[in-house]
Amino acid sequence: MKKNIFMSLFVTFIMVISCFAMPASAISDDYVLSTVYEYFEDGSYSVTTITEYSNLRANTKTASKTYTHKTSDNDVLWSYKITGTFSYTGSSSSCTSVSDSYTISNDNWHMSSHSCSKSGNTAYGTVTMKYKILGITTNTISKDLSLTCSATGTLS
Repeated sequence: MKKNIFMSLFVTFIMVISCFAMPASAISDDYVLSTVYEYFEDGSYSVTTITEYSNLRANTKTASKTYTHKTSDNDVLWSYKITGTFSYTGSSSSCTSVSDSYTISNDNWHMSSHSCSKSGNTAYGTVTMKYKILGITTNTISKDLSLTCSATGTLS
């Protein structure tokens, strides 16, 4: 009986300790700041989100703006994302780096062009995607994204 009680207490102790011993990479403070929906005549729609990522450096923020194009059945067709890192002081801010990426989940959509840049306190990205059937383009979507950080660290 004493063995069972000891073993139960030991297992409980190990479980409690393991909850506190999680690596920092397993803890995420990333959160979505805003979400905007846009609907199209064919029933498809887009979702544009701004996500802020955890950052341990003072007066620095890293965030992304993602444009995702979906079918009326909520299947993702493609998405495009810009990620920017910003520094801010309370009286000014600047974009220190920017990158972009894309994913295509439907074989009929193809990347035509994409690019990103930064200027002042804003990260910019532009993408053009084409829908092709049997090599013929039947739809083209171009999207410009911008991600701005204010002097106080507010992202928009």
